[in-house]
This record gives sequence, C-alpha cells and structure tokens, in this order.
Amino acid sequence: MVRSTSERVFGLGNGLFLVLFSLTILFPFVNLLAVSFTHGSSAYLSNVMLWPRPFSTKSYEALFADSSLFYGYYNTIFRTVVGTAATLMVLLCAAYPLSKKYLPHRTFYTSIFVFTIFFSGGLIPTYLLVRSLRLIDNRLVFILSELAPAFSLLIMRNFLMTIPAEIEDSARIDGANEFVVLFRIITPMCLPVIATIGLWSAVAHWNSWLDSLIYIRDQEKHVLQIWLRRIVVTATDTFTIEAEQAFDEAQLRPVRPETLNSAAIFVAIAPILAVYPFIQKYFVKGVIVGSLKG
Repeated sequence: MVRSTSERVFGLGNGLFLVLFSLTILFPFVNLLAVSFTHGSSAYLSNVMLWPRPFSTKSYEALFADSSLFYGYYNTIFRTVVGTAATLMVLLCAAYPLSKKYLPHRTFYTSIFVFTIFFSGGLIPTYLLVRSLRLIDNRLVFILSELAPAFSLLIMRNFLMTIPAEIEDSARIDGANEFVVLFRIITPMCLPVIATIGLWSAVAHWNSWLDSLIYIRDQEKHVLQIWLRRIVVTATDTFTIEAEQAFDEAQLRPVRPETLNSAAIFVAIAPILAVYPFIQKYFVKGVIVGSLKG
C-alpha cells in the first residue's frame, strides 16, 4: 500500500514526537543513576550529567551497610507478594458472582462497591478499626487494608462479563462444579486482567508507606519506603558521617547526601522496574477489555 505524502509526514512527525517524549522520561533516570555512581568529591554533582565523573560505588556500599535496608526489603517483598496474591484471589472470587446476570440484587451489591470509591471512613475511624482488630504492629495490616480495591473489582467483573456463558454451561454438563469452572476454566482465560490488576496491586504495595508509618511501631517491621523516606526526605549529616566512617579516611568525602539519595532511590525502585516489562504486554489488553462492558 502506497502512503501519501501527508501520511508520511504525519508518521515522521509522530515518530519524532514519541522519541523526544521518551527521552524526556528517560533523561531524569539516567541523570539520577549517573549521580548515584559518582564519587562524592566530584564538582559536577550540582550539574546535569549523563555519566559518572569519577565513577564510584561508595554510596551503594554505604546503603547496603545499613541493616534497616534488608528489613525494609523483607517487609516490602512480603507485603507485595502475599498482598498481591491475596488481592487477586479475593477479587476473582467476588467478581465472578457479580458478573452473573442471574445473581439476585446484583446491581445493589455492585453499587455498594462503587460507593466506596467516592466515600471512605477517614483516617481516624480506620485507625480505630485496625486497633480493634489487633492489627497494630502486625504485618497483616499491610495486606488486609488493601485487600479488595473497588475499582479493580469492577475492572475484573467487566472482563468476566465478556466471557461467553456457553463455555461454563458446557463445563457444567460435563460435571464440573462452580469451583472447577472458576479456577480451571475461567481463570486461565482471565490472564490479561489478572496481570493488569496484579501490576496495579504490586506497585501500590511496593510504593505504600503511610500505613507502615501509622500502624507499625517496631522499626524492624517498617517497609522499604520508610527507609527511603528517612534518607531522601529527612536525610541528616549524621547518616552521611556514619556512612563515611566505614571507608578510608584518606578519601575525600566519598559519600554525600546527593549521591546517597540518588542511590537510595534506585535501590528502592529497581525490583519493580525489573518486573514491569514481563507483564506489560497484558496491560493494555486487560484495561481495554475490562472497561468495555458495564
């Protein structure tokens, strides 16, 4: 098919725009990564840079010397893995009956979930509820507080409504019960929406920090983002001095707040960035299909 001149010009302009837009997104990451690997004595820290000058790993060595990092990683990985799995299980079990037209009062039940999107109990009532459930200083608060997001429930419900009912009917004729139909027939067909909602849940759990700050008192149970907040937001000269004491005194300030903060940000976001490319292919399909039918 021969493209017209206007189509070629549009394609070229569109491609150029996307390239420039991608560079504006990647550039801050590259600059931050370069600063994190730069020696603290460098005079270029206040300037924009794309390559470490000079190269140094002292900031990362200082971070990994802090035992709080490993506690934070453990707690964050625990809440991300267990919380995402629990959320997907609960949402699947709740969305499946809500997707059936023969469910009595289906609209009423759905409206209850929609109501929670616009209105919530507030911070104080939520804290009182968590305390009454004896979840203060308990890692389960990370999972139960974000167990069933209403918006994700609606997306999964709408996706399930697009699956032909004849598939389930044929399985029931063969003797399958509701659990077999849901977990062995319907669930494999829901991989796009499961991957999409799983990504949302995983990112939300990985980035969450307020619930840890409010409900957790034991420092060893704090999540990684609390550790990151302590360094980036409330970084003090004391932390930098303590980190520097682990190195040769002959070196001139190998670690500075700028390099330490940059390294801390990458340590915190690297795992979730590594997971995203593997499920990105399901993302668009899951959102589009799950939003078509109401």
